[in-house]
Amino acid sequence: MSSAVLRILERFIVIIFFMVAGILVGLNVFVTRGHHSISSEYPMYFKLITIIISLLFIAGLFTLRQHIVRLLEKIPVTFWVAGFLGFSIILQLVVVKLFAVRPSWDFGALINGSKLYLDSGEVSAYFSIYPNNIFLFCLLVVIGKVLTPSVIIYLLFNIFIITISQYLIFSIARKVAGQSIAMVTLAVSVLFFPYIFFAPVVYTDTISLVFLLLPLNMLLDKDGEFKSGLPNILGAAVIFAFGMLLKGSLIIFIIAFAITLFFYMKGWKKAYVLLPFVVLIIVKTIFNSALYQLEILDERQLLQTSFPVSHWLVMAQNGERFGKYSGDDVEWTKQLLANNPRDQVSEIHYQELRDRVEEKGLYGNLAFNLEKLKHTWTDGTYYSLNKIKRNPVEPENITSLLDYKSGDLLQGYARVQHLILIIGLLFAASLLKEKRSFVMFCMLAIVGYFLFFLLWETRSRYMVSVTPLIILLSCMGYFKIRIRRFIG
Repeated sequence: MSSAVLRILERFIVIIFFMVAGILVGLNVFVTRGHHSISSEYPMYFKLITIIISLLFIAGLFTLRQHIVRLLEKIPVTFWVAGFLGFSIILQLVVVKLFAVRPSWDFGALINGSKLYLDSGEVSAYFSIYPNNIFLFCLLVVIGKVLTPSVIIYLLFNIFIITISQYLIFSIARKVAGQSIAMVTLAVSVLFFPYIFFAPVVYTDTISLVFLLLPLNMLLDKDGEFKSGLPNILGAAVIFAFGMLLKGSLIIFIIAFAITLFFYMKGWKKAYVLLPFVVLIIVKTIFNSALYQLEILDERQLLQTSFPVSHWLVMAQNGERFGKYSGDDVEWTKQLLANNPRDQVSEIHYQELRDRVEEKGLYGNLAFNLEKLKHTWTDGTYYSLNKIKRNPVEPENITSLLDYKSGDLLQGYARVQHLILIIGLLFAASLLKEKRSFVMFCMLAIVGYFLFFLLWETRSRYMVSVTPLIILLSCMGYFKIRIRRFIG
């Protein structure tokens, strides 16, 4: 393919990205769903006040940008990194202490399932319905075997993953943007609302962070460009593949990685575009075979009881729930699987999917998808408060946290931070002439998530996996990476 065609395709992706970024900014200016996620009402002028605060912060950031960078250049980087990571650990431990929850929903199924397996060798029936969580189950079993299968150990593991991810965000930023901007991204990630308040919840949302950041850190050279060596690409592809085993939506990173390789590899190396998919198939085949050989899962039972992909697609079009989780759809799928072969269940799902889409009509589908976007992208808490509110160990603590005064302040912090980061995506235009492979990967991944969650179940916490890229692009955009004198 000629370089001219590649440039046209690259520009097309860039245009799509900024269209998506513009839509997200518009939605977040006019809509906020943080209060909605915990079934509370936001006070009058909440949206206006938080927008004004966000714009004032952004104006101040642009005004003081050079002074901030020059100040950071004088601070020892080791002191900054150690200080912020130490603060992050303390902050997460405090949140875990004050807002610990009794494991329930999928979080509880994983924790209790790992204990059950280590105690008796029995695998919970939950995994025959939701085998998508089996990889995290295996991780927890290994941790429980090496240490002990207690909730506190798993919470410490979660804190470790979040903290190492914050360091990796810093490491990546240092390669692509320089030391000073890397210090800014570290501060932002340590203070990032979801990373703080998801600390008491061990689930794929936070664990997935490392399966994005480790391969990215491995791929980037000291100048912030993707390495072209086969060992690096294969190593990154393997980690991306395990990430997809952990959480299906991480297939977006594999696709973004493959497309980025196609754009920026030279000559015959463009054939590397196939490697991420080949590696994914190999890793998934070996992993599944191991599960069957070790009798952790029964292949025949999975064909009878595990939910097919079509379940989530049809549930994503549930008009009454606006694409959110629907208990009625779950029970319907269970009944279908109990009485029909799996292939036939998928056919029934796809027919229902067509019926739901056709029933809404053109304007109905536009309104429906707009509602899905609002619910997914305008919750600055990323659904974390909903999770720590569900089954708290000390209910009085969460009640005090979410009462109307402190709760509004907390929601205000979440919304302002979210607004600043989403608006920052618009300034990524300043990055297009430098670090093109990394910037292209980020853009592809964010666009991929935007499109994927129009088709998938609606839930703001699913966005946690892509938040490192939002933080990185936004911070780099605000500090205009192309102006070299602004970079430490």
